[in-house]
Amino acid sequence: MTQAMKIAAGEWTYVLRSRLAVWTLGILVALVAVSALNSDAQLRAEATTRAEYQRQADEAYRAQPDRHPHRMVHYGHYVFRTPAPLAVLDPGVDSFTGRSIFLEGHRRNTATFSEARETSVLTRFGSVSPAFSLQVLAPLLLILIGFSSVARERERGILLQLLAQGTSGSALICGKAIALAGVAALALLPLLVSGIWLAITHPAELRPLAMVLAGHAAYLAFWVGAIVAVSALASSTRSALIVLIGAWVLLTVLVPRLATDVAASVLPTPNQAEIDIRLQAELRAVGDSHNINDPGFQSFQQQVLEQYGVSSIEELPVNYRGLVSLQGEAESSAVMDRLMAEQHALQRGQSGVMKWFALVSPYIAIRHLSMSSAGTDLLNHQQFLDAAEAHRFNLIQGLNTIHAEELDYADDSARSRDQDAEQRTRVNSEFWSHLQEFDFTGTAPAQRAVSALTLLIALLLWLTASIIMLRSATARVSTL
Repeated sequence: MTQAMKIAAGEWTYVLRSRLAVWTLGILVALVAVSALNSDAQLRAEATTRAEYQRQADEAYRAQPDRHPHRMVHYGHYVFRTPAPLAVLDPGVDSFTGRSIFLEGHRRNTATFSEARETSVLTRFGSVSPAFSLQVLAPLLLILIGFSSVARERERGILLQLLAQGTSGSALICGKAIALAGVAALALLPLLVSGIWLAITHPAELRPLAMVLAGHAAYLAFWVGAIVAVSALASSTRSALIVLIGAWVLLTVLVPRLATDVAASVLPTPNQAEIDIRLQAELRAVGDSHNINDPGFQSFQQQVLEQYGVSSIEELPVNYRGLVSLQGEAESSAVMDRLMAEQHALQRGQSGVMKWFALVSPYIAIRHLSMSSAGTDLLNHQQFLDAAEAHRFNLIQGLNTIHAEELDYADDSARSRDQDAEQRTRVNSEFWSHLQEFDFTGTAPAQRAVSALTLLIALLLWLTASIIMLRSATARVSTL
């Protein structure tokens, strides 16, 4: 072990003397640190902005004057999602999906105003976050620092001298790996500091935070082992660099793209036009709740008359138009929920197919582990959409209940042609002041940590593979 540490110390001396290596190391550490600080500042600013927008939306809704309840149904309301605390480390899909939804009657809208759509094309490749820096850029910079670690010793004839002087092949390879692992540890340091701060400010996030740290440590350890092994097995520094750059491109760019295409082929999803056509066809079968004489509500009318024991809707103790609005919203929402559930299932299926590619690319493993642990993955986004829809449904049905119970059917029917009736159908604005606040928490921290466990195992398998490569490299060097 003493020999290994001497080799590691010598490698560090070489790194510090090399301007390219020093600049690369500085860029790597600075990039992770700056991205962490920038991500934290950005999320804080966005949180303040979202809170202000939510306050304005709530105040605008509550400040509406006396009006017909169904006008409030179409007036709508905005809700915003507060990102999970660990989004500072990995914003995940949030940058592409958006965190605000407009809620209105008869429609189930999706999230809007995503960061990637509002910024440059470069952002769409990935947000410059600590996770992106460590997952994509750190391996490349480690390659630039470590590709020549063993190969240059062979080219200069120093390798044979070291072996002749009694340095074992295992000590040599181990020392080179320790030195490069120190570089990787420096890159992880800003993430560790950020993690400690998050653990202090959000103690409940400790378990998923530990998964994020362990996953990135295993991921970089794999690259350290692979870089040193390739450098030892390659015939020259040039061939080592070519092989390692090719491996980086394959594992972080090509395989993830292939995984996306395979998932889309195995579980194809309809485009938005096809979804809209199907949705409109099914909603037409439900009927138009704005027209109480729509054929789709004939059986419902008969049920209502029988329930109240009357022979006409004019005799009902409640406003039949409001009842139709309640029924129509319930039926149309059931259709929208069913179609959306199908889309969510297909998307989760595609995500599941992609996760299998974690056995082909460690980048896919760490990417999904990081998003899942941070609560910024597809599942949490879908939960946000479902929570917003449940909030929308309760809001709209509350207004429809006011429509049914507070308005007279005769006035409601005549309001378009009778000014006095129109005035009587305006309910007191006090009803709008009881707006329920939207609250979304997402998947529990402990559950997020458990869901990422299989991906951590995949990363440990990749780490094992790199250790096997190092053993092979040790055997190769020892036989020189």
